[in-house]
Amino acid sequence: MTSDLPPPLSFDALRDEAIPAAQRASGDIWTDYNIHDPGVTLLEQTCFALSEIAYRSDHAVRDLLTQPDGGFDPDALALSGPRQVLPGRPVTAHDLAAGLSASKAVERVFVHRAAARGLLDISVIPGPGVTDEAAIATVRDTFAQIRMVGTDANQITVIKRHMLALSGRIEINVFAKPDAIAAEIYHRINLALHGFEDDGIGGRTGATRDDVFNDPAAIWARVLAEPGNPTQIDLALAALQRIDGVESLQDLALTSVETGLSVPGNTRHGVVYEVRLPTSDQDTSLELSLNGHPVPLDPDAIAEEYGRVVAAHIARQGNQLDLHDFDVLAPGRPRHAPTTIDADATLPAIYRYRGLDTAKPYRQTINAHLGAIATPLSHLPNHYAALRTIDWSNPADIRRRIEMLDYLIALQGEEMPATSQSGVNHYRNPAARARWQVAWRESYLKQLPRMNFYQGTAHPEFGVLARLAHLTDLNAGDAETLADAGIALDLAATLPDPTVERRSLLLPYRPTDMLLERDADAEPLPAHKLRKLSPWLSETGTTPDLYRRAADPDAYLLARDRNSDWQLLLEPYEDADKFYACGSGRDREEMVVLGNRLCNSWQTLNRDCETISLIEDVELRSGMTDFRHASATALLTGWTARTTRRAFRSYVEDMILRVSPAHVNIRPLWLSQEAGQVLAPLVQAWRAGEEGAGGALRAAMTAIHDETAS
Repeated sequence: MTSDLPPPLSFDALRDEAIPAAQRASGDIWTDYNIHDPGVTLLEQTCFALSEIAYRSDHAVRDLLTQPDGGFDPDALALSGPRQVLPGRPVTAHDLAAGLSASKAVERVFVHRAAARGLLDISVIPGPGVTDEAAIATVRDTFAQIRMVGTDANQITVIKRHMLALSGRIEINVFAKPDAIAAEIYHRINLALHGFEDDGIGGRTGATRDDVFNDPAAIWARVLAEPGNPTQIDLALAALQRIDGVESLQDLALTSVETGLSVPGNTRHGVVYEVRLPTSDQDTSLELSLNGHPVPLDPDAIAEEYGRVVAAHIARQGNQLDLHDFDVLAPGRPRHAPTTIDADATLPAIYRYRGLDTAKPYRQTINAHLGAIATPLSHLPNHYAALRTIDWSNPADIRRRIEMLDYLIALQGEEMPATSQSGVNHYRNPAARARWQVAWRESYLKQLPRMNFYQGTAHPEFGVLARLAHLTDLNAGDAETLADAGIALDLAATLPDPTVERRSLLLPYRPTDMLLERDADAEPLPAHKLRKLSPWLSETGTTPDLYRRAADPDAYLLARDRNSDWQLLLEPYEDADKFYACGSGRDREEMVVLGNRLCNSWQTLNRDCETISLIEDVELRSGMTDFRHASATALLTGWTARTTRRAFRSYVEDMILRVSPAHVNIRPLWLSQEAGQVLAPLVQAWRAGEEGAGGALRAAMTAIHDETAS
């Protein structure tokens, strides 16, 4: 836990520290002879100014982050409400049942472990007016977002309802409304039979932040693991006795509407029991009495009251939180914090300094130091902003921004990985690398509350794969190919030979003029110009080595030809004797622009093909046992300029270990282009649900893994 902050600095405490310090600094010859006089010394003025700054800094954080005009934007400050920050992802099967039961399309969901580990059987009671198909579709979609990686639904079925009749005698008081009491009784018993904890009068009104912090399951509806047993109606008596207006309960019993007999003790699996509302005066066996005399009941009024009670229950079911306690993102009181401090001006006129000009340098130094302390207070909303303008030409400003983003991310329990030696920035020059480091963190900070909420799940936007894709700077999805660009990689491709010999190059007066100054923002070339300016491309494509080489800015150089034109050249490999000529012109700057556009085009072709996708073995099954529990494979592009580097691969594999849930083994599988072409149709067939496609995909991935390992 964070320790308590020290008390704010007071004037007396500062003066008690300052005077001995001044005496020590002067060799114990300085004495404050003015300490008991009406005047104020320069030292005491400085202490007073410091105490003023301490007072301002001790304002509530909410006040300090509120703009002078009263504006307060939590999103701009990277502040998320407790509903987004506190945990809420279902962990156990019981949590999952409660979370799925919160949907308005269903009345209740039960979750049980299937025969095989990692599989779950889900049973659904549709909500009022909802078809079985719609209820199943809703549960399936919700489950897909919150299921843990490595788990899946074995089956989702609708529970059969077995209707019961309620009989018994209930004594009410003179203030009770008989029809409302009867509806409440029917509702409470049905809640118990459907496996809900009582949430009516006298129950929980909403979980506070402390409740959720201590018990994360408090955000879900309070449910039981199993439906209620109709032979144990006594379990609902406590809830019935809490209904306002009920005096006593006698001879309560449940019988089958179908047979008229009592329900057997061994209740059937897959069946939920429900009390039927009366449809006529003769249809009710429930008797309400007042002072021992029966009270007439109106079935239509009971049905109307029952609908109102059920609607109130659904509203509570979808909102289990104390909204007043969770509403903490209100603006504070604007506080004015000056950016400059004049220690003399902070005092009443009678006490202000009247001295010689020789003291001005001292006063100016003190005021500048005090201003440096006070200035950050006036810029806190901008200083802690999730997004703000940066002076990209100032390395110190960039560094401070990165440090602040790391601090805001650390407040949510995360730490950004080091990337300096990881090869992540293989395509970026120093300027682009600095911009990416900031944008990478800003984007992660914005998504982090949702990613933490769905941590360990298969959620398509914020789950394990999404977090991995962001941290590794890869594209989430199935492996891409170069087919869209009309380019194929072929080891045996017949390519035009380089035409410019090294010995024919005319070196410029300045050797550095041969280097291509990088511009990461240069616009990539359209496809037809790219093909025209890339002589290493044939009709059938190019080789993998040249595909990667063309994305390396160090492979390009500029040199003059015999006509004194500047040539843009590509060195096909290090220390090559001949170069590919990409273009020429009189203006060197035009060739620099062309070279950057050409290099960026090939970098884009490499970058767009770098993907990561997650194939869970449980999703490849065709039966109940033909899969590995808690096992998944990360398919990774392994044939581009960046993904062939050992440093980058090590970084990605470390991120997989870091992000993977503790119970799941995610195996990285780096794919060559040939392996990717083999898997692509198998993945497509599997996603289309073709019979046997899962097993074929698993076998192909195993064969590629074994071949790579050998």
